[in-house]
Amino acid sequence: MESLAHLEALCERLYNSQDSAERAHAENTLKCFSVNSSYISQCQYILENASTPYALMLASSSLLKQVTEQRLSLQIRLDIRNYLINYLATRGIDLEPFVTASLIQLFCRVTKYGWFEDDIFREVVKESTSILNQVMMFKIFL
Repeated sequence: MESLAHLEALCERLYNSQDSAERAHAENTLKCFSVNSSYISQCQYILENASTPYALMLASSSLLKQVTEQRLSLQIRLDIRNYLINYLATRGIDLEPFVTASLIQLFCRVTKYGWFEDDIFREVVKESTSILNQVMMFKIFL
């Protein structure tokens, strides 16, 4: 991918274009993010640095596909899970609702697949409560 701005433009076309050929081109170009596990770190980079909700949606949906369809190691899934908890706690309030929903779906999928592999995946209630408390405190101070 040439640059983040180029990626964001492709994501805009992927999700908004009325031209099916243009959408298909964007989908084909961006497919690597959802089929190659070496792109997981790039998805996290997109989540941290992209300015458009469509790029964030690409990163989230690509990670969801990776978690669902690839045989990722326990450590990679733990890293994704921990990253999501921190990301949602710090940036979740500022995201578009459709991006937040996608990230929560990803978090649930990672949790589901890791439930019987490591006890940390079972701490979802405690950590979700912590995130919600942070959001509520933020809203009180507004």
